[in-house]
Amino acid sequence: MIGARYDTMDPKAMEEQSKLVKNGRYLYCPNGSHLSMWDDQKVFMNGVIQFIKDIDGGK
Repeated sequence: MIGARYDTMDPKAMEEQSKLVKNGRYLYCPNGSHLSMWDDQKVFMNGVIQFIKDIDGGK
């Protein structure tokens, strides 16, 4: 789950939802909105890349 400071959904709620999914993870974008892939690109992309690396590495 990805939460962002300026999203319409509460980031804390997104974090809690991530715990309900098997092997769920949470990424917080402090400068992002609902489109954090655009307005907080560095945090968003670093998080996605790390997620892919972790999965590829068996974590």
